[in-house]
Amino acid sequence: MRRIAPPAALLAVSILMGWFAHRLGLGSVNRPEPGFFPFWICAGLAATSLYLMTRSLRSSPEDEASTESGAVFTLAGYRRVFSVMAGTALFGLLLEFSGFLAATFIFMAFCWLVIDRQSLLRGLLISAVASAAAFALFVKALNVHFPRGLLGF
Repeated sequence: MRRIAPPAALLAVSILMGWFAHRLGLGSVNRPEPGFFPFWICAGLAATSLYLMTRSLRSSPEDEASTESGAVFTLAGYRRVFSVMAGTALFGLLLEFSGFLAATFIFMAFCWLVIDRQSLLRGLLISAVASAAAFALFVKALNVHFPRGLLGF
């Protein structure tokens, strides 16, 4: 069986969301408007889904049979998905209260330590570096305004 439905659904969603983003206004690279980044993210998703669709159509049934596992949906898989959803919701709740830097660090630490099960030192180190890099890129270099939180950054 060809796996065409998931990338086709991704293509449909990316086209729809890209249309909504375009309606917000794109602006230009020097003066982006609210729909600029979402539109280009949707364009990337559409390109990825087209690639996956063509790859699926070009593969032979023997190739797909050899790479398919018996169980597509497992309890561990669902737990990971719901953990990421819960972490993302927590990030959104903490963003206003604790600020961008602290909320990003907590979210990254949750992903690395709880979901990916990295060692404590490695997880905290990666979280600190990634949070500092995101802060430097978005807040300092691109001058994006995020909530400052109680600590002021």
